[in-house]
Amino acid sequence: MTLVRGFAAVATLTMLAVIVWGLVTGDFTGEGAELLGLVWGRVTLVDLYLAFTAVWAWIAWREGSVGRAVLWAVLVAVLGSLAIWGYVWWAARGATDVQELLVGPHRSVTS
Repeated sequence: MTLVRGFAAVATLTMLAVIVWGLVTGDFTGEGAELLGLVWGRVTLVDLYLAFTAVWAWIAWREGSVGRAVLWAVLVAVLGSLAIWGYVWWAARGATDVQELLVGPHRSVTS
């Protein structure tokens, strides 16, 4: 679990740094419009948000609370991989093994 925690922490900090860098040096609206104007830009965004939805479904199932599921849906939609890796780091922090990381501390694999 130490490796998972470490990787998730590095991934979270990397995404945070890249987002800050992009906001400071890029043109969010201009480049966003350009990205949406490209066919492969739209394909990439659909692909990305479908993957975000799959990961969010795992988070929602693991959390088992409608309120927390909605909160994480908003965070994943707005922050993307930053929120996902932050969640993995947070979940791994309290997990004793991979099974507990995947299903949560209050579930068994058969539930």
